[in-house]
Order: sequence, then C-alpha cells, then structure tokens
Amino acid sequence: MKIAIISDVHANLEALTACLKKIDELGADKIICLGDLVDYCAEPNECIELIKNNCDVVVMGNHDEAQFEYDMPEGFSNHARISSIHTRSVIMPEYIEYFKSLPRVYKYENLLFVHGSPQAPEDYRYVLTTEAAEQNFRAFDENICFIGHSHKPLIFEETKSGVQIVTGEYPKIGQRYLINVGSVGQPRDGDPRLSFGLFDVNNWKYENIRVEYDTQIASNKIKNEGLPLYLAERIINGV
Repeated sequence: MKIAIISDVHANLEALTACLKKIDELGADKIICLGDLVDYCAEPNECIELIKNNCDVVVMGNHDEAQFEYDMPEGFSNHARISSIHTRSVIMPEYIEYFKSLPRVYKYENLLFVHGSPQAPEDYRYVLTTEAAEQNFRAFDENICFIGHSHKPLIFEETKSGVQIVTGEYPKIGQRYLINVGSVGQPRDGDPRLSFGLFDVNNWKYENIRVEYDTQIASNKIKNEGLPLYLAERIINGV
C-alpha cells in the first residue's frame, strides 16, 4: 500500500491541484494531510473542500487552530498574523467547525502522523536540528513519525550513536525515523516546487516528491487578494 503524505497547503489552490494530480498518477491508496490548510495564499475555502474530498485523514495544524483560537496569531510572524486574520474574514463557517473536529495526531500501524512535533503536538514546535529530533524520538514508539510545519523536507535517523540527517534510500528496516514531508503550498528550502511524501508500506520505501506548478498564477492571486506582497514573492523563490 502507498500512502501520500501532504502538509502545509496554505490556501494555494494551484499547488494543491497539481499535487493531487501527481498523487493520482503515482497510484497512492491513501492520502494523509498533516494540517495547515489555510493562510498565506488566496483560496482557503477551495483548498479545504478539495482536502475534505480527497484526503483519508487530516490532522490539525497551528494555522487551522488559529481560525477558532483567536489569540494564537498574536504569536505568529507579522505576515502570518495578517494572513490569518484575513482568512478569518473569508472562511466559510462550516470549515471552522471542521477544523475543531480535527485530531492532533493520527496513528496507523507502526506509523505516527502529526503537524509539528510528537513531543508536544499542541505546541507546534519545529524539528530542524538533530538536537530537537533527538528529544522528539523519545516522545514516540512508532518506527516512523511523519511531520510538516517547517516547510522543509528532512529525514532524521535514530542510530545507536545518536541522531543524524540522512539522504538517499531511506528508511531502513529496523531503524527509527522522523520524516518531514515539506510543504505543498509554500516551500521554504530554496526550491519553489511543491513537496510531499510517498511511503510504500509494503516495501518500506519513502520518496520525497517535488512537482512544478504555476507559481505565477498563485502569486498573482495573493496580490489580488490584498495580502502582503512578501507572501506573493516568496512562493516564486521557494523561501
């Protein structure tokens, strides 16, 4: 069985549409979304509806929770706070109730899925260093934990000598991993192509998939929506 893991769509309809098309081409049997459906880009309602109709499981992200916990955006960056408040003005009421129903974590066989970190799902912490990853490995028992939140695809491997960042053919059977699948709607690793993960459960094989989409159309929509210009520019450059 193949599981597609997507995260951080952030209201980017062009990216999400291209992502779902690629997932269909790859023959995924299940789609799991790690949250952050809204903010930053221009079409939150359309993206929520697509995710509801296409994803088998969706967990809550901090930008989703901020749509009903109004104090949360005060801790965001300025651009994130502005976009979150804007989303609040356009999102359909039924989607707020949908967000309230989402779980913070999801478990499937020997796999764990969470938006930010398994150590404190409700705090939405970043896992970007081996030190942070080492702390998080102590917080779960599954062989693999899939995460998003940072918008940067990364694979952390736990070994007897410590935690290391790895690339190439992973995971290895018998080892434990923290895998960040990157972002569909706003990549921040210098590559503007959308990012998601594909995990073959039967063959125990993970791939980070990158797909080009029309960033210019998505960028223009952000400008037309009256959101900060920086948000329109960053998806062009993948930062």
